[in-house]
Amino acid sequence: MSLFCRQLSQRCQVTRDLVLGGFRQSQVLPRLHRVRMTASTSTSTPPATAAPAAGSGPKPGGSAATTVPGGTAVAASAPLPELPAGVEAEAALLAAFSEAPTVSKAVVRSASSSGVVLTATVQQRNLPNNSQRRYNIMAVLPGGGVGPAVVGLPQELNADTQLVSVSPSGSQQLVAVKGPNDATSVMLQLWRGARVVIELAVPKALHGPLVNDGYFASGAAWSADETAVVYTAETPAPERTPAWCGPDSLKDAAGPRSWRGVGVANEDWGELNTGKRPPAPYVLDLTRREVVKVPGLPEEHSIGQPTWCPPTPPATATATSTSAKLSPGTDGIAAKSSSVSAATTSSSTGGGINGLVVVAWPHAAPPSFPRLAAATSAPRKLGVVFCYNRSAHMYHVRVSRGADGSLQFGSSPAARLVPDLESCLSPTFSPAGDTLVFVSHSEAVSTGTHGATARLYRLDWSAQTGSVASSGSNEGLRLLVDVVQRPQSANSFPGLYTANIPDDGFVGPHTLLLTTQWGAVTSIVAIDTEQAGNAAKAPVALTPVDTSAPGAASWSLLGVSGGMAVAARAAPDSPTDIYVAQLPADPTALTAAGSGPLEWRPLELGTPGLSGAAAGCRAELPPTVQEALEGLEYKVLRVVPRVGGNRDPFDCLIWMPRQRTGPLPAVVAPHGGPHTAVTLGWYPAYAYLVALGYAVVVPNYRGSTGYGQAALASLPGAIGRNDVDDCVASVEAAVAEGLVDKSRVSVVGGSHGGFLTAHLLGQHPAAFRSGVMRNPVTNISAMIAASDIPDWCYVEALGSEAGRQRCGPVPSPEDLAAMYAASPVVYVDAVKAPVFMMLGAKDRRVPPPDGLQYLSALRGRDVAAHGAPPESRLIVFPEDSHGLDKPQTEFEQWINVVWWLKRFSTA
Repeated sequence: MSLFCRQLSQRCQVTRDLVLGGFRQSQVLPRLHRVRMTASTSTSTPPATAAPAAGSGPKPGGSAATTVPGGTAVAASAPLPELPAGVEAEAALLAAFSEAPTVSKAVVRSASSSGVVLTATVQQRNLPNNSQRRYNIMAVLPGGGVGPAVVGLPQELNADTQLVSVSPSGSQQLVAVKGPNDATSVMLQLWRGARVVIELAVPKALHGPLVNDGYFASGAAWSADETAVVYTAETPAPERTPAWCGPDSLKDAAGPRSWRGVGVANEDWGELNTGKRPPAPYVLDLTRREVVKVPGLPEEHSIGQPTWCPPTPPATATATSTSAKLSPGTDGIAAKSSSVSAATTSSSTGGGINGLVVVAWPHAAPPSFPRLAAATSAPRKLGVVFCYNRSAHMYHVRVSRGADGSLQFGSSPAARLVPDLESCLSPTFSPAGDTLVFVSHSEAVSTGTHGATARLYRLDWSAQTGSVASSGSNEGLRLLVDVVQRPQSANSFPGLYTANIPDDGFVGPHTLLLTTQWGAVTSIVAIDTEQAGNAAKAPVALTPVDTSAPGAASWSLLGVSGGMAVAARAAPDSPTDIYVAQLPADPTALTAAGSGPLEWRPLELGTPGLSGAAAGCRAELPPTVQEALEGLEYKVLRVVPRVGGNRDPFDCLIWMPRQRTGPLPAVVAPHGGPHTAVTLGWYPAYAYLVALGYAVVVPNYRGSTGYGQAALASLPGAIGRNDVDDCVASVEAAVAEGLVDKSRVSVVGGSHGGFLTAHLLGQHPAAFRSGVMRNPVTNISAMIAASDIPDWCYVEALGSEAGRQRCGPVPSPEDLAAMYAASPVVYVDAVKAPVFMMLGAKDRRVPPPDGLQYLSALRGRDVAAHGAPPESRLIVFPEDSHGLDKPQTEFEQWINVVWWLKRFSTA
């Protein structure tokens, strides 16, 4: 045991006894012993009560004899072994790391006088309950963010509260609460002042649960006149079976009890959407106190991301800086209702309801997969979680108030906007209402990769007519940010990597702030939405992007209000902290030539009352975690690829102890995707490994997002080769820097990271001491039959062009052969390192049989030809899906990882 762990063991005895009580059965439950009947029994001899003679007790490892009432002699077996063993100090430290809070979102609103009011939603793992504890913290920031903030006490959120959304004026709010019985999906409450003025029970026959997943929808949106709120919910089932063997309801008469069958199958959107019905927008009409489904939308589509169109301005209206779109009000936090200029306070146009814009996902494959798209009868839905290569169309619905006050929807079907684009996401109106801005992942759709470089568009809009400014199908469409193939330099803008536009991201009429990945960090950028096409300006980073500079970190925008921008900063040595920056009086200065990062100041949220500008979340961590983070160092190595046609450099991120006397034992942690990335942010598992003396090597291999489209597009068709060699090159670069001991390297990865783990153990068996695979892809030819993303199997194994063209309902023998050849199971007989596999029983992305087959092949290989298989171990988490992210699951994963490393990787 390391000196750190011995000291921790001494300091944390009480904590360990408490925490481990939730994980060690011996401390919370009586032992359960297996018993066996002895060969002889007696009914006349009473139970023995005398103490055993000296030396006659059970020997270590033996069993103790006893007698049960009735005279039956019973032998109790030895206690069951408890594994993993010898990790008490590590478990105490991991439990302490689990207490680290993170800011999940925030709402920023202008105060009545000056400054802003911030409501931050913070979440923290609740290990005993296996859940995330969520609570709100409210703070009042002075004007310009200069001076102390007044911070309130945390308020935990009720688990039944699904949504809180504040009106644009702040005078009323909508609260959605889980329904109290099986017949009610949700209770909608309108609060005004200090009381509930409207409460409506929404029956399940009207709609199902609210949809608030951050993909199909986030929060709710208020009309500018605050008479209606639009939100997204699951549509009800279209049919049900009859009541069998009796009447539907007995009412007041006796009779046989009936039951209903399961009925027709509901095809859902795959991983994390199991059993969910397609979403649709619903409007809560506060004037008539009713809920109506928005009509006129295309059939066989899932509809979400609704936003109100700008109201028709009165003739005397002046320029406005209030957007009609409401920011998300999820997780019970007060939603900010409008985008506000940096220099002035916004004013409402005062207009009424003037239409809706929504996003519609067709229940069919995109046209870039011609064989799948050709299906006309009940085409298959493909998984959507982390999959931006799905078609997403934008529609305009005309809505107005009738003479009787009822909502009047257009008689004609909803009109599709910009029909030449297969991807339109996160529609957001500018403050003046003359521009509709949205993100397009058309590059992902056309290439078939689940992630790719995005584009940003604007569509000219006429608030006067309540529709697009031009009558042509694509007229008025302007490109603001195009795909970047290769960044000009390591710190140059690499392209846009986001799917969301902040609801209150506009600063003034034409300057938009949003968050995007920029190489090894995420950054807040400013974009001029007025200049488009050839005149478009490159986005300007408002936060540091140089990863070689001290304190490099990842930033995300929380909101803009009252002349201030509020952001979240996270780094490898610090959980999320909140920072504020004063914005210039002229917002166009943010995108002017020569502009750069703002001056950001930290905001303390930990202590109620007046507080200084000290680090927030880190200051409230347990002392053992604070000590561990003070001893953490990180850096980014630039690595040049050695194989493949594309040789664009990529980043290798390294977490390591600050105090070290030589090369360290290391854990290589390739990310999943593969078209995602790891940035310099808060990864508690990596910080935990560093505290135990390991270096963590994280390659953003070619194919990762954030480094230009050319490098990303080079991986499909080369998986198992290019990405594998990039991981090996990363280790060698860390060894050359003197950071890593090449004789003590292990590898841990999940999903595509598990795919790489298996490949590295098989292709380079002498290079790794052990491996841990979490829901790994091990045999693509087996995965394709049951996965919710069969298109991934084609595109990544066969390449973008061939994969899209060949992708069909059933793969051909040639397709299966190509998929098998790209899979790590091909090399299973060469694996020498011990393998630990962790699977989620409810994983629909990489179903468990994929990993089980690999483990069976490893354990059952031909010993005469390939030698005895290495030691292996399997854990299946019965209630987890692909992410393996339940709090107790996370804990058990990483304590087992540490146990595995201690056994095989540190000697």
